Formats: sequence, structure tokens, C-alpha cells
Amino acid sequence: MMIKRVVQIDLKKDYLTLTSALYPEGITFINKLISVIVKKEYCNTNPWSDIKKYANNKSLVFMTASEKFLFEEYEDMKLFISTGIGESGENAGCTINIAVFVDQGLNINGLVDLVRTVEEAKCGALRDLYLPFTGTASDAIAVGSLVGEEYFAGPSTELGKKVARRVREKIKELLT
Repeated sequence: MMIKRVVQIDLKKDYLTLTSALYPEGITFINKLISVIVKKEYCNTNPWSDIKKYANNKSLVFMTASEKFLFEEYEDMKLFISTGIGESGENAGCTINIAVFVDQGLNINGLVDLVRTVEEAKCGALRDLYLPFTGTASDAIAVGSLVGEEYFAGPSTELGKKVARRVREKIKELLT
């Protein structure tokens, strides 16, 4: 069996989510996060066949070979990060998966802005650690919010600053 462990986290509410994770595609409402931890030698060109029994219509599924992860709840957001880095950023067996769910009403533009904020924070953390790459071949990001009209969640907004600081700190903690 190539699956070592499955971590399931109930988010306790529905979040409008934009994601590049394995499941689901694009934009949808989710209320559950699942991290499928596989062996380092995992190689399947159809990973959906391995995760379909865990996924449902309101779940977000990441896959990784890294067993280093955290899930933290704050007053205004939930944060999940799993990290693993091999000898090069191209090693798909080691992945950085990040999910941020904010209790603020964003629209689609706000979610896209939040993706940018999370990605910049990830790159900043890797730079802080003097790593010569900005990610791995299999990294994924998911951002979710309550439905609203806020257009901006970039690093110059109050929300963006909080998200960027927490993502950057936690990636560095997990990788050191």
C-alpha cells in the first residue's frame, strides 16, 4: 500500500475555495480538508484513483510524501501547511501544500489576491532559509473565505499581512 496515512480536518463551516490541489478543481465550496500522505516512492499518473474514496463533494484533498504538517486555528483564520523539500525543488516526492481559510467575505478577485499573498510568503520563507528555489514541482495552494465583496487580500492589506506573516513563519518552522 502506497498510502501511509490520511489526515482529515473538519473546517466547521463552508468556505468558497480557489485551489490548485489534487481535488477539487478550481473554485467550489469546501468544509473538510484531507491530506493523503504517501510513501516517497509513490508514482501514479492517475493519483485521483487513490484519493477518490476519501474525497466528497465538499472536501479539499492534498497529497504529499511529507509527514511534517500543521493545522492551526486563529480567531480570524485556519491554516494548514505540509512541507517537504528534497535535494532540489524539482523533487515531486517532497511538496509544500498550503491552505488558508479566512473568516472574511472575499469575492473571486480577493481569493486570487490571497493566492498571490500565500505564494509570495512561501517564496519568502524559502529565500529566508537560503534555499535556491521557490517551490517544488508538486506544490499546491488553496485559499478559502466566506462569500463577500472584498476585492483585495494582498500583502499590503491587514488580512494579507496577517496571512503572509503566519505562512512565512510556519513554513520556516516546519523546514528547520
